[in-house]
Amino acid sequence: MFNSPPTDSRADPFARSGTRFNQALDQLMGGVEARFGIKPGGLVERKLGRIMEAVPAAAVEAWVASMNSLGADHPEWQSLVECLTVHETYFYREPELMEMTRRDILPHLENLRSTTRRLKIWSAACSTGEEAYDLAFLTLKFLQSRQKAMLGEQGARLLDGWSMSVSGSDISNQVLRTARDGVYSNIAMGSIRDMPPEWKEMLEAVRPADVRADSSEDFFEVRPWVRSYVSFSRFNLMDSRPPFEGLDLVFCRNVLIYFEDNVKRQVQTMLARSLAPGGVLVLGSAVRLLVPEYFTANFGGGGSWYVRNEQAVPR
Repeated sequence: MFNSPPTDSRADPFARSGTRFNQALDQLMGGVEARFGIKPGGLVERKLGRIMEAVPAAAVEAWVASMNSLGADHPEWQSLVECLTVHETYFYREPELMEMTRRDILPHLENLRSTTRRLKIWSAACSTGEEAYDLAFLTLKFLQSRQKAMLGEQGARLLDGWSMSVSGSDISNQVLRTARDGVYSNIAMGSIRDMPPEWKEMLEAVRPADVRADSSEDFFEVRPWVRSYVSFSRFNLMDSRPPFEGLDLVFCRNVLIYFEDNVKRQVQTMLARSLAPGGVLVLGSAVRLLVPEYFTANFGGGGSWYVRNEQAVPR
């Protein structure tokens, strides 16, 4: 992030966690929160502190001042947020939620869209893409069970005028590259560790060209008939204008736990703005709905799901 040469930390008061060190660190953390909504915890601050210990005080202060003059889209901020965010996720996470989506949420949306016959879904903060592919596969299987889709080795075809799309978004360009590639491994606690047998229908074994010949790691690619319904784009949840509107289903499970309540409320308001009346919002199990004026709460075996009402969200 900055290129100043290392120095002897014992000779530099900044490196001994003095006032100047804490002030610069606080300014940097404030910049992260203002641009991305993420309030870094003590572990992240200690990590950054260790990185900056070997850098002269003047160089760090100048770098922090320079960073705080840049917008959130600048590559310097993108590099920093890549280091600060955790992108651990996997397929079929929270099986009870997946089952509730199939049993309760999708039938609700099927009935809601019986005239328009289209389903528009958003996986917000999708990380490496597993959730977006989960939602596409789950919806296709549901539509097949209702005689509204045909699935097979040759692909998927929606019937009777139905259409479906899943959009995944994330702040990180790095994880979006993985999501678009749609290739995942089975190593240790990898992406496919808890997949039920049925879920593996959407994967096929592959051997990426850059994998060593003696590697024991197995790789799997999401099949084209699932990927054709999914797209990915970069989006910062701090933006008050949603990237999509008129949506039927929004999942936002992975990131709100890192936000303060005022930021959570801001993001949830934006998510309400993205949904059509009758559309459904699903949050993480540890996240409380802070804009109940826009939703009706429902409770199922997999947690809460919120149906968008008719109340307009102020622009």
